[in-house]
Amino acid sequence: MNAKVFERDTFIDPNIGANVSYHSISWNESQTPVLIPSGGNINYHSLPVTGTMPHTHDFAEIILMLSGRLTHNVNGEKQILSSGNIVFIRPTDEHDFSPLNNEKCEVIFLDFQLELFLTLSKYLEDDVFLQQFTAPVLPPTFILESAETTDLCNRLLSVNSSRMSRLIKKVKLKIIIAELFTRFFIDDINLLRENQVPDWLEELCAKMRKPENFIPGLKKLHKLACCTPEHLCKSFRKYLKKSPTEFINELRINYAARLLADTSDEIGSIAYDLSFQSLSRFYHLFHKYYGVSPAKYRKRLKAGKHIF
Repeated sequence: MNAKVFERDTFIDPNIGANVSYHSISWNESQTPVLIPSGGNINYHSLPVTGTMPHTHDFAEIILMLSGRLTHNVNGEKQILSSGNIVFIRPTDEHDFSPLNNEKCEVIFLDFQLELFLTLSKYLEDDVFLQQFTAPVLPPTFILESAETTDLCNRLLSVNSSRMSRLIKKVKLKIIIAELFTRFFIDDINLLRENQVPDWLEELCAKMRKPENFIPGLKKLHKLACCTPEHLCKSFRKYLKKSPTEFINELRINYAARLLADTSDEIGSIAYDLSFQSLSRFYHLFHKYYGVSPAKYRKRLKAGKHIF
């Protein structure tokens, strides 16, 4: 089945350049989707358990999960989205949604014209953020704290007020989009491009992103660094807002998730090969970053591939 292309003229007001919509989703055994629209771009759906139509866009989209969970089928892979997840969809992404245990969920979509990237590039005086946005195979996905999710939800929905002029709506949405992209795509890699950051730290981080370096961990980091451990820790805190250990753990856990998805290696072997102190420590850190245990993470992926 060829993916349908969602065109911006159908979804986006050209006078604003963006659109915010709220969707409450439940699932049914029927093959017919039911939509009950309400005022303020609020929509109630009863969708078939077989999932939604695969599609792409000629615009960009940000997905904010407010409650519940669902399966996001994107570019041939599966993502489990739950409350607090924020996903940045590119026009080239082919995706659709399927139920996860038939859970009800609430989602906000922020759709916007690609021309806003030009505005954002001018605002940031750099378009390097686009590399972070477009490079990954899967759309970039992050997690917000509960309070942050609620705050962003309220800010987005307030833009749909009938008392707000189109000009003010446009300005407010540009501010929100700029905040989100500067937060999530001007990260440690991009910050290291700033002149005030020492070259040695930029080079060190680039080296440490290689498995042969982040697997050995702190010993390798200290060996590659050109400073004392104390200075190294201060530099990481100052420029990356994290400790060297947190930096390494993120690299290891993300690599572990790839191994869980792409191999049949035993979980204990993965933890051992990535030099975690113990299996319990590995489970603790994995749950911290992904919200589920390694076993559940792998089970969900396998279940998704089997069912869909």
